[in-house]
Amino acid sequence: MNNNYSKQLILNLRTLPSMGRGDYIVSQINEEAVAWLDTWPKWPSLGLIICGPYGCGKSHLASALQTISNGFIIEAQNLTESKLRKLVENKCLIIEDIHKYKSERLLFHIYNMMVERNHNLMFTSNISVSDIDFKLPDLKSRLLSMPRINIGLPDDDLLKSLMLKQFSDKGVLVDFEVVDYLIKRIDRSFESIIKMVSEINNHSLEKSKKITIPFIKKVLKL
Repeated sequence: MNNNYSKQLILNLRTLPSMGRGDYIVSQINEEAVAWLDTWPKWPSLGLIICGPYGCGKSHLASALQTISNGFIIEAQNLTESKLRKLVENKCLIIEDIHKYKSERLLFHIYNMMVERNHNLMFTSNISVSDIDFKLPDLKSRLLSMPRINIGLPDDDLLKSLMLKQFSDKGVLVDFEVVDYLIKRIDRSFESIIKMVSEINNHSLEKSKKITIPFIKKVLKL
């Protein structure tokens, strides 16, 4: 990989704020979802549902939307009646992993109360809403009426871009052979890369060692 290509990987990608999760890199797999974030609060409807496998970046989008909207994020499995009134006060409520819900009626109440207040909702799920075994017809029909965006796992170019950006943000320059080596040996997710870059950088600072393939092999036992 030449220097011009490496610069393009970083410079041709815009980023969104991400509340401690690092910058969110925009690519073909997530650009539709990011377009919603770009237009908040002027959404054409109540909100949207983002579906995709673990590691595809759903939580990154949730965090970026929370930053932009000053909203609130909560896991579906942590929803309770006691939290209901306070939750619906938020202009933008983000409910993660809706497939792990505990109460359909509670979800239904939240949906209706957010509509009444003209507030916004974003749900995330590891599986399609149509495949979730909802028993309450009114809830399922309302969720199925919401715009849905499916996100796949990131490709090599996106993962390399994120890795280079993460190292660059820490003031670290690495050879592209190092990036190529790591991409082939780690979990293909945003979370894995952010965690791994932080671990490598911390060890590099502690040992005062340059980040090389032999050093990485020793640190990560790859």
